[in-house]
Amino acid sequence: MTFSYRQIRAFLQVVETGSLGRAAKNVHITQPALSRVVSELEAQCGLKLFERHPLGMRLTDAGDAFLPMAQSIMHEMERAEEAVSVMRGTGIGVVRVGAIAGIARQILPSAVRKLLDQGANIKVYVLEGSGGELADALANATIDIAIAHDNLADDDVVQFWPTGYSDCCSVVCSTEHPLANRTDCSVDEILQADWVLPRPDSTTSKLLHEVIRQTGQRMPRAVVETVSPSAVAAFVRRSMLLAWLPQSLYADEEAAGQICSIDMPSLSLHREYFVYRRRRGILSPAARLFLDAFALEERVS
Repeated sequence: MTFSYRQIRAFLQVVETGSLGRAAKNVHITQPALSRVVSELEAQCGLKLFERHPLGMRLTDAGDAFLPMAQSIMHEMERAEEAVSVMRGTGIGVVRVGAIAGIARQILPSAVRKLLDQGANIKVYVLEGSGGELADALANATIDIAIAHDNLADDDVVQFWPTGYSDCCSVVCSTEHPLANRTDCSVDEILQADWVLPRPDSTTSKLLHEVIRQTGQRMPRAVVETVSPSAVAAFVRRSMLLAWLPQSLYADEEAAGQICSIDMPSLSLHREYFVYRRRRGILSPAARLFLDAFALEERVS
């Protein structure tokens, strides 16, 4: 069974907009013409992909199952077009990289600089997110590769190779905090202080909860709760709040003498980073070029 570009594009536009009219406007054809394309796709599949309602279009169970396959097909078509344009000399290589905050902040800029120094004709799109968000983005082809410490591997995502990068999460504070540079503080003192914490359902919060549970203690009180890793570092730097951060997220502030870690091994966690990709499909030349530059960067620990 062969699907055309216009069929897949029409299907995805209707899914995105929820309306034949809005989808037709986006792809610059008439609504009746778009309706015919969708009907052709349904006839070719032998399945009803949409339920038609007065207020719009809704995916059927079959349509919902077809969606990730359509996204994958569109992804491969777009990457093929990009590769052909590069070979013709009429386009540039494009790589879409997903990364957790520490990698996006500390490592990716150096990899991009390496590409520029090599004279690479490439554009890099960066998506910053949690491990779960990156796994979803890989599965639906929003990104080509992901760099994270979480175990993202599942039916759609596979661990590609270890990066050689590692990081350590530890309790941090402002260098002006009373606990800064103390070597005799206890776990109780640290956990009874005021904290800025990520939201409870985040990966970081779950990891911290497990680390603290192993000490027999409870989670500290959150004076501030935020989903932004950069905001956490800012609150630590400008207030008397403690936080739990990977070193990559406060390296600049540490170098500037604004933030320091608290020496408490029982509240620390060492993590390794890995590169992930989709199980199906191939990596574009631009993605491989980017990974080569990434691999050449000095490893940190």
